[in-house]
Amino acid sequence: MGITKNQSDDIKKLNARMHQLVDKFTVTMKHEESEPEKVKSSMNDLEDNFKECILDTVNDCYQGQHPELTPLLEKERDALRHRGNRPPALEVEDPETQEPEESFCDKVLRWFRAMLQRLQAWWQKFVAWVKEMGAAVVHAAKALWNVFESFCCSLPELLRSFFQY
Repeated sequence: MGITKNQSDDIKKLNARMHQLVDKFTVTMKHEESEPEKVKSSMNDLEDNFKECILDTVNDCYQGQHPELTPLLEKERDALRHRGNRPPALEVEDPETQEPEESFCDKVLRWFRAMLQRLQAWWQKFVAWVKEMGAAVVHAAKALWNVFESFCCSLPELLRSFFQY
């Protein structure tokens, strides 16, 4: 099963939106270079914005076809709205990962890579949930088919008994 034209367009919009977010982030970084806490806050905002864009795209692509995604999408949106529930992303500097003469750019790049790893882990959990839901839907469909098949198999006997009277 491939993606539709609309889904392809939605994915292109996601790509463009994420580029805009990175552009905005880099402009912000030029003004906050000397303030690591603001940089960390901006990175957290960027991560949340990426997740929001991804959730919007999933919603746009599949919501009408797969209403079973609604609970997960709502749960993920609620988690984004309550940032306090999110694990701290960039709170503590790990001395082993920081080079002694690390430039600001290298530090932001390292933080960005860590953010991408968190996004990847988040996405993998999301996909696992969707697969689980898909498996449940397939199981339910198979059970329904078995009932239908059983009904069809009993139908000749039922019809024979009906016409014998």
